[in-house]
Amino acid sequence: MKLSLEEKIGQMFMVGFSGKEPTPELEEFLERIKPGFIVLFRRNFSSPEQILALTEWLHSLGPLSPIIFTDQEGGLVCQLGEMASTYTSPMGLSATGEEALSKEAGQGIAEDLLILGFDGVLAPVLDVNWEARNPVIGARSFSDRAETVEKFAGELLKGVLEKGIVPVAKHFPGHGGTTSDSHLSLPVVEKEEGFLRKVDLRPFFSLAPVSPFLMTAHVLYPSLEPEYPATLSAKIIGKILRREVSYSGVVITDCLEMKAIRENFSPEEIIELGLSAGVDVFLSSHSPDYQMSLYEELLNAVKNGRVPEARIDLSLSRILKAKAKFSKKKRPPLSQLRAQRERELEICRRSIVLVRDRLGLLPLQGDELGIVEWEKLPSTFAIEDARREAYLEPVAKEYFPKAETLLLPLENPDFETIRKFALSHRNLLLAPYSRTPEAERLQGQVISEILKIREDAVVVPLANPYDLRWFPRASTYLLTFSFRECSLRALFEVLRGLVFPSGTLPVKIPLED
Repeated sequence: MKLSLEEKIGQMFMVGFSGKEPTPELEEFLERIKPGFIVLFRRNFSSPEQILALTEWLHSLGPLSPIIFTDQEGGLVCQLGEMASTYTSPMGLSATGEEALSKEAGQGIAEDLLILGFDGVLAPVLDVNWEARNPVIGARSFSDRAETVEKFAGELLKGVLEKGIVPVAKHFPGHGGTTSDSHLSLPVVEKEEGFLRKVDLRPFFSLAPVSPFLMTAHVLYPSLEPEYPATLSAKIIGKILRREVSYSGVVITDCLEMKAIRENFSPEEIIELGLSAGVDVFLSSHSPDYQMSLYEELLNAVKNGRVPEARIDLSLSRILKAKAKFSKKKRPPLSQLRAQRERELEICRRSIVLVRDRLGLLPLQGDELGIVEWEKLPSTFAIEDARREAYLEPVAKEYFPKAETLLLPLENPDFETIRKFALSHRNLLLAPYSRTPEAERLQGQVISEILKIREDAVVVPLANPYDLRWFPRASTYLLTFSFRECSLRALFEVLRGLVFPSGTLPVKIPLED
């Protein structure tokens, strides 16, 4: 098929949009850009039937059907929520100690994506989370050890590929050492090149040949490239990935609307530097105006002779070659969605880690349970945008009929109310949810105070295993690596003594105890 210049340029974009239904405005926008790739998020979903109708409509647009992705890493990052298989987070998978279970999770996630009309998934995460203060990766990583990430991510990658879903390994050359979030600012990792090659880069060196797509990191690594973040670096993408690793697959940027890029580089600079670096696909997932500005910048750069069409053809050849490997698969019926729930639960059972139980509290006795939760603050959100949402009580009541929940604000909680609640329940469970450093600090301070009056409180973080740094003297500490239903059921089975927590901690938690 002979493509016009506009169609070639369109293949080099992945776009997202708001809304759950097709609109004339959306159709006009997509007809204009003709993107090679589309990414869908939670904002686009309401039911399995609606999702399937949307993906089928998107596939019907034009002769060059886009590859449709979503972000379904498992555990913490599941844009489809409970409508599709969630399993536990990558760190929970490695906590099982069984690499085959990681492959099984990859297969299960891919099966459900296929049923819903998706072609690809933005996973697996190859980042080695060696920085405990990392605000954006954490349990999304398999481990703080490169060899563990390599093994477990490699198995998940195999599972996804076996089901015919397109994987995107991320975030090259590694986001695991950051202490800031690229959604909000440009992170800088001050580590020597030798360390980065031995740790951060190892999973990518090993698995890049297996993954047809790689996503970049909006992170500055001065020892590798002192001037530009990896996404725009010819030294990191062009020299290390393209030449050293001989990677011939498709390089996709992380979302260019993250502040790390958008607030530091103009559309003209992004296009110029990205092309020079070796980027094939420019991802912009929110704003139609910004997406159009990037598209027009690239189109005009070719028309004006600033970028040779041969450079576009180079990326196009990689894109079309990768697309050709993933012919349309027969879609199973919606009735088969989440058919692996029992296996999903079993994997979550094996992921639960008992870090300590100094007072021998487990299993808990009686039907009474006081649960303390906090407002939920997803990564990239400001404190004032926290959601008043509790996760545990609906599942808890199946195991502890007299379970009650105290939902606290992140800022300025009423300590008298907390004290009364803590002292009025035989069993007390503290369940922080930390996806940002500020939320981690605020919840940690409250937990430290609660532990002064209830040494026997059980602490179970729902996201970040490193929370223990804020209250190192907690006597009983369990890890779920996830707040999804399968992980919560596994947790309460452990608390009731129905299941023994057999997981092993896949990271080191630095303590000052």
